[in-house]
Amino acid sequence: MPAKCPKCELAIANIKGEKIKVEIGKSTWRGVSYVCPHCDSVLGVQADPIALKADIVDELKKAIQVWSSK
Repeated sequence: MPAKCPKCELAIANIKGEKIKVEIGKSTWRGVSYVCPHCDSVLGVQADPIALKADIVDELKKAIQVWSSK
């Protein structure tokens, strides 16, 4: 049985993701909100996993450059 949107109650076979800015205190993160494809109600929010992966790779590259220059 497919999931239903809690607002419009239509079946959800796919979901839309939208880029958002997530602010926690003074920190800002790239995030994604998951919205109903029928009524655009927000169903959930999280840190953007693709952006998070890219940030980790960039930090590792910088750390390796610093380590290899010693």
